[in-house]
Amino acid sequence: MRTKADIQREARAILSEYVEQYPVLRNMPIRVSGRMTRAGGSARFRHGKPFEIVISLPFFADEANDLRRTVTHEAAHVVAGIDAGHGPAWRSVHRSMGGDASRTHSMSLAQGFEARRNVGRVDVPCPKCGQPMSLGPVQAKRHRAGKAKYSHSRCPR
Repeated sequence: MRTKADIQREARAILSEYVEQYPVLRNMPIRVSGRMTRAGGSARFRHGKPFEIVISLPFFADEANDLRRTVTHEAAHVVAGIDAGHGPAWRSVHRSMGGDASRTHSMSLAQGFEARRNVGRVDVPCPKCGQPMSLGPVQAKRHRAGKAKYSHSRCPR
């Protein structure tokens, strides 16, 4: 089973193969997240800050999952630019890195990790129809205190 340090080291080694071709990848911050259970990785851009590549520990702790594919996928986002999405520019860059230019994966979480979907969700009644709706704990508290009004997005009433 890979550790955070192992994943980060391997990801850096993979990126180093492409630095000469794509200098923007030099010194690219790579973070390993123990919370990511829906995606294998993410190329994050925050205004005023450089791109950061985030890799999922729950997926890549399992050595059977292909770290190279995800690292090149996210690196292609950085190279192609913030507005490229999964369009032609991104696909071209990903293919030049040996990728298949596909958007999705079929990896399983490593043993011992659980999906974080709906963790901490709270059911509260919709003020329009009375049926339960699922909110996060902060939203539920604000809803109950009357500081915010939430309802179903397509409530029939």
